[in-house]
Amino acid sequence: MDLELSYKRYQLEIPPGIWQEFFAQLTDEHRGRLITLKQLDRELGEFDVLRQKPLFSITYDQPDHSRDLVVTVNRFLGIREAVYAHRIVAPQAVSIVTDDDGAIQTCTITDDDNAQTTISFEFQQLSQPRGF
Repeated sequence: MDLELSYKRYQLEIPPGIWQEFFAQLTDEHRGRLITLKQLDRELGEFDVLRQKPLFSITYDQPDHSRDLVVTVNRFLGIREAVYAHRIVAPQAVSIVTDDDGAIQTCTITDDDNAQTTISFEFQQLSQPRGF
């Protein structure tokens, strides 16, 4: 009897009180990893904002500041400056989806207009050295 491999996914809500620390750690662990950013809006529909760009940072300003969440990316791997920023104004909810091992696959941010921005983390395969 052949059994199919199971693939487990877990969805977790991130409480607002830890967003600043959560996104600082997420940035540290995933800087340079390729991401795709999608926007889902009632009026505009669903569309890709960017595809397969290296993550530079995700930052959340404290409530006593602008309360915005900003996702920045590089143009190329290895470049140490952000070339594009996507601002999410007044985020209301943050949820992540992880695999069975706890690796984050997606992060979805819902703003006060109920628009959603989804950051999908892509798995990069390292090129293997060729034999002689």
